Amino acid sequence: MTKHAETSAKIRPELPEVIVGALVVNTEGKVLLAKGVKWADKYVIFGGHVDFREPLEDAVKREVLEEAGIGVEVIDHLGFSDHISSDGHFDGRHMVFLDYLCRYDGDDDAVKFNREYTGEYGWYTLAETENLDLGGGTPLILDNYRTYLAEHDALGGWKRCLADFENYKKRQEASQKEMGKFLVERLLNDLAPVLDNFRAAASHVPEASKGDPWVTGIGYIEKQLEDVLAQHGVRVIEVKEGEPFDPNRHEALSDESTGEDADGQDTAKTQTVVKVLQNGYMIGDKVVRAAKVSVR
Repeated sequence: MTKHAETSAKIRPELPEVIVGALVVNTEGKVLLAKGVKWADKYVIFGGHVDFREPLEDAVKREVLEEAGIGVEVIDHLGFSDHISSDGHFDGRHMVFLDYLCRYDGDDDAVKFNREYTGEYGWYTLAETENLDLGGGTPLILDNYRTYLAEHDALGGWKRCLADFENYKKRQEASQKEMGKFLVERLLNDLAPVLDNFRAAASHVPEASKGDPWVTGIGYIEKQLEDVLAQHGVRVIEVKEGEPFDPNRHEALSDESTGEDADGQDTAKTQTVVKVLQNGYMIGDKVVRAAKVSVR
């Protein structure tokens, strides 16, 4: 207890005393307990009175440092309770306890107890604490810690379940997109020959008949089919006469070259597109049907 807290208790003994408790846990999940002199050499946690205008978490860290000689990080609240003592060191006093869970990442060499402790201590698993002679509110604090772990484990399980569900939705969305692409590809394979026939028919319309309404109507129908495919991500592979032959996008149906240049050198690598014989189509970055071309 600090000097200010002792003075406050003497001046206003009718008021409850605010006390913070610290359950210190190491990186292995074990709790630090030590035998307390004023607790009849029973194992207890650390803690003490809060100074006037002292933030609670600052009080927790200060008490652990004063009593056990180590610096800790406050992780969370563990609970609160109150107690009106009728015997022992705290005879007749009303105390309100605010308990915190703290983490210590250092080594045992730094642990040095003040005169309120016998110096006998240990790091214990929760199962091991059941065989210790515990003093004060330490059993309640350990029970609160068990509840805390169970709740956080349940929360962790819920979060994992939620994450799994989100991953499931993402997989379903990806699967639906792939299925959609597959169906569009099927539709394209069925409609592409129809578009080829429209294009072939248009190329054979006599010059004198190209302005006839029925020819214009056929052109509109062809355009409607292309627009429907475009709405589903299908696009025509753009091919210009004179551009280099690309085996990834083009399929050569005829070769108008001799295969050799004037000096007798192989010209296969320098072939260019002479004429587009049939449109090719892509869905996204995938070539569904290569453009059929004549090369030279």
